[in-house]
Amino acid sequence: MKAPLAIGEQRPATVSLRSIMTTDSQLPPDLLGLSRERLAQELAPLLDRPFRAAQVFDALHQRGVSDFAAMTDLPLDLRVRLAGSYRIGLPEIAARDLSSDATCKYLFRLADGATIEAVDIPERSRRTLCISSQAGCALACTFCVTGFWGAGRNLTAGEIVAQVAAIRADRGLLPSDGLNLVFMGMGEPLLNLANVRAAIDLLAESISRRRITVSTAGVVPGIDEMASWEARPNLAVSLHAPDDERRGRVMPLNRTYPLAELFAALDRFPLEKGRKITYEYILIRGFNDGTRDAGDLARLLRGRRAKVNLIPVNPDPVLGDAMVPPAEAVVERFRERLRELGLVATVRRRRGDDVSAACGQLRAVGRDPRGFPQKR
Repeated sequence: MKAPLAIGEQRPATVSLRSIMTTDSQLPPDLLGLSRERLAQELAPLLDRPFRAAQVFDALHQRGVSDFAAMTDLPLDLRVRLAGSYRIGLPEIAARDLSSDATCKYLFRLADGATIEAVDIPERSRRTLCISSQAGCALACTFCVTGFWGAGRNLTAGEIVAQVAAIRADRGLLPSDGLNLVFMGMGEPLLNLANVRAAIDLLAESISRRRITVSTAGVVPGIDEMASWEARPNLAVSLHAPDDERRGRVMPLNRTYPLAELFAALDRFPLEKGRKITYEYILIRGFNDGTRDAGDLARLLRGRRAKVNLIPVNPDPVLGDAMVPPAEAVVERFRERLRELGLVATVRRRRGDDVSAACGQLRAVGRDPRGFPQKR
């Protein structure tokens, strides 16, 4: 394993806006990632009546059915033919890690052997699923374990939807149960935007877009593309420093899209009444956690419809000794300074850190750091 890095020491990373190609499979076609229209077209040769396609779609995305045999509103012979020609592509649950706070981290193995992680976070008044958009991440942010392992591949729309379906099935959750959904797992969602958009359209059958959040490290072309959507989820942006010099040290992407360019795109992003952009700010001891830093952050966000989510960095052995969270009193002082300066600021409560399920800790297995296949 490669040695951990100090703050500002850069891993080799090439940021490309071209999608990482998904891997072809010899398995039957997966129905989970198909829109209503595409599903109807795909199934037309098998159906005796056109409305059967709507029954299949509703079974998948409104009732959460994961087996053709359970689609009992369909004739038996049609269920048999569907099972012989298609699949409902739920991933294998390779591992479950249950935290002492009831957070559950899932390790999923996909059809081609790729592995990803997702997290179920139950709380008193709500439940949040944190899902992945890529099997790995090319951005190499120095506070993120996923980035330490490097790029993988894009997930298909079906593989994104399947994470939610698999957790629902495993935890006994119905599509009608209220969920919040955050694209804050493995990968940069805006580098896989076509599949993320298709997945959101499908997930919106049972989860309001106002309860879906897409988090980005600041991929400007992706932000502009999202801005053009007729219906948009919430947007969260990883900021982590109030100036280009320090942000570039922990986020190599800042060299491609510095703060001025990023905020120009965010100012173009349309916000409906009552909506704000969430700015995620990881607090690292002695690096960006001073009251002067809070003042600089407040000046950066002044006049913008913003809320700040403060995240004390979650340590991990691969990240090195520099990635240490500030003391609680320092975190509270930072939050209070932001509030004094007129910002809405919250501190993300650490969940699942005892099973490495907290923010920035997700990793996959079977790979050496920076994407080299593991020797067997």
